[in-house]
Amino acid sequence: MKEIAIDELSIGVCLSKDIYNDLGNIILAQGTEISSRHLEYFRNHGIQYVYVDEDFISKPEEKGVRLQASSKYRELNSNYAAVLQHFKGLYFQVQNKDFKLDIKEMEDDIKPLVDTLLSDNDILGSMRLLSFHESYHFTHAVNVSMLGAMLGKWLGLNRQMIYSIALAGLLHDIGKTQIPEEILLKKGRLSFPELEMVRSHAKLGYDLLKDNPAIPRDVLAAILFHHERSDGSGYPSGLKEEQTPYLARIISVVDVFDAITSDRFYKQKVSSFKAFNIIKDESFRGLDPQISDVFMSNIASYFINNRVKLSDGRVGEVVYVNKFALNRPLIRVGEQFIDLSSDYSLDIEEVLPPQH
Repeated sequence: MKEIAIDELSIGVCLSKDIYNDLGNIILAQGTEISSRHLEYFRNHGIQYVYVDEDFISKPEEKGVRLQASSKYRELNSNYAAVLQHFKGLYFQVQNKDFKLDIKEMEDDIKPLVDTLLSDNDILGSMRLLSFHESYHFTHAVNVSMLGAMLGKWLGLNRQMIYSIALAGLLHDIGKTQIPEEILLKKGRLSFPELEMVRSHAKLGYDLLKDNPAIPRDVLAAILFHHERSDGSGYPSGLKEEQTPYLARIISVVDVFDAITSDRFYKQKVSSFKAFNIIKDESFRGLDPQISDVFMSNIASYFINNRVKLSDGRVGEVVYVNKFALNRPLIRVGEQFIDLSSDYSLDIEEVLPPQH
């Protein structure tokens, strides 16, 4: 990490510390890759110095910042692909009841992916750069692994526990290998017996893996209890919040987030801001509110300076996120500012990719 003057800042370097305004709110998050619009913003607001990642500082004679950044994302894609292919192979083996899970081998795939993520911090930006057209069964497992690892970092957990969260995220739905595909892929409403069968996946996953001594006990507990809810309405055991293992509560939050922000064969994804509403509602009923708040606060900070599409079709830029209304930020559309925390006639439909 190095402090550098704005006039010496190059396009493509990554912030290594959050930038705050006078009110103590984050205006640009750690891990953000600097573009020309950010340089203009700094100059307009009198910001003279920022901290950047030394790995991405270019020497005057170099043109390598963009190449280094693209190399970083190639590494992310490569690591993601390794975990995805490993899990996909395991999924089919477990489905056919012919498998031997080598945890050491799986961890050897997971750790480089987690390490790449933790060095970057912009989890959603990183995930938007991934280009894998695969079944939701497989991408959801890897996404939950990634989101869980990042949430573990935000919660201040040590690296070994973060690796355990990533492993639990990858394996949390492995029990669905034992559910008939026609039920998992059914578009209409599930009958009560079908719903009960789907809900059995947590116990089935635990039963499949419980005799493997290499799997940490807290990972097994997360697989078994990731659908428990604080009010006792979850399954398979109806545990209350204080009874539910910590890793299971972490996986619960990121599992819900990825499920509702992913395209599935029977529903379209919702924007990350709409997902905040759902997670906030779920926090009152079942998700751990403290873990949910840490997750949403950190996710929200990365949307500052992102382009978004509003429900009336206009495109604007997020300029401020109110910590008391994370899902309804201040948007600039041209010269107009729209405060969604007071204007409920509009919503954010989607977060748009950056313009280069």
